[in-house]
Parts: sequence; C-alpha cells; structure tokens
Amino acid sequence: MNQETIGKFIAACRKEKGLTQVQLAEKLNITNRAVSKWETGKSIPDAAIMLDLCDILGISVNELLSGERIPMENYQKRAEENLVELQQKANSTQKRANFLVKLVILILGVLFIVKYGIGGRTQYFVDSISMEFILIPSLLALLCTGYWRNFPMAFVYIIKRDDCTAEIIRDSANALKLVCGSSLIWGSIGFTISTVNLMRKHMLDPEFAFPKLCGDISVALLPLFYALVINAVLVPLYFELNRLHAKNTE
Repeated sequence: MNQETIGKFIAACRKEKGLTQVQLAEKLNITNRAVSKWETGKSIPDAAIMLDLCDILGISVNELLSGERIPMENYQKRAEENLVELQQKANSTQKRANFLVKLVILILGVLFIVKYGIGGRTQYFVDSISMEFILIPSLLALLCTGYWRNFPMAFVYIIKRDDCTAEIIRDSANALKLVCGSSLIWGSIGFTISTVNLMRKHMLDPEFAFPKLCGDISVALLPLFYALVINAVLVPLYFELNRLHAKNTE
C-alpha cells in the first residue's frame, strides 16, 4: 500500500469525473488542502470518509487502497493483501506509541535525577570546558563522515518512521552510534588527562590541600559524566532505529 500510488490514483479518478480538488473537497465537507495531501502522497483518506470518497469516484475501497483498478479475478487476493498491510500499519502505529511512552518515561527519569539527585547543586555539574571537550570532537566526527545531516533527522525518523527508507534509517542510526562512541572516547580521555595532571600536581606540591584535590577530581569526572548522559539518551534511539532498519530490509 503505497501512499504516492494511492494519491495518483485518486487524482486520476477525480479528473475522470471532471472534478477539481475544491469540488471534491466540498462534496466531502473537507478542505481542498486535504485532497491535495492525498494526491501528493503525503497522507491517505481517513477511514471515516473513505466510503464517501469511493462512492464519489466510482471505485471500491479495495481499489482505493491498491491504487489501481482491480480485475475481478484478482479482487479477493488484493483485498486480503490490503487487510494484511492495514494490520501491519496499525501494529507499527502501536509500536511507535509504545516507544514514545518509553522515551517520555526516560526523559522524566532524567529530570527526576536532576531535580532530586542534583537539586540546587546544578552548578557543580556545569563546566563549559568539559562540554566543549565532548561536543566539539563529536561535531567534527559528524562533519568528517558526512553524517551531520542524519544526526538531527534521526529524531524526526523516530516519529515519522513510515516515511523513511532503510538506507536513511541506517545512516541515522550510524550517526547516533558515532556520537555515542565519540563522546565515550573523549569523555574517557578528558577524565584521564585531568586526573593525571591533578595527581602530578599533588605529588609536586606537598602543600596541595586534599579538599581542593577532591574538588578538582569532581571537575575531572564531568567529561565522563556528560558522555554517560549522552549515551543514556541516544542508545535507546539507536536500538530503535536499528529495529526499524531490520524491519524495512525484511
């Protein structure tokens, strides 16, 4: 069931009946913009008006969903295929809703940790140098590999999964994987460099106060902390995109 094919079929049937988009919209009590979206493949008619549309165009619902006139000998087979595709689409919609619920729960969990775990000590977890140490290499990695377009679009594809090809989904998953890996690598490097420098400073300066050492170590941990937060958010999205890619390549 291809939306573009259905849209072209609706347009052809409309023209056969000598109707404009505006006239068809008036008969269905909808806007001509909705008709335009059907005919350009951006959406399909709602089930509530599908029967009325088919009656006006002189076609069956089976033919509408197939996007073509169906010979009687193939009618039953195509009807069964359309029913299966409609069920698959309904299942996909349900899975999308379930994933969005899980994503909302994840975000609420992070906010809960921020509010009750960090509380009014937010300033302890903010360090611009540590953020730049994580974000700049990740951005450069996206630019160098050509995935910089796919990274922001990955969040769009998670929602509008029916409009994506397997190749697009794969590239978006690779972009998320690249950022996760880069953040972990540079977070570990930043923590190691800072810790070694602090220990060296402590060894060379016997009067270096222990409380100050502990404070500096907490700052040294921030790159690794940022990397873990980034992975906590992106890893679930990465696995969801991988699942979609596997489904589209079946």
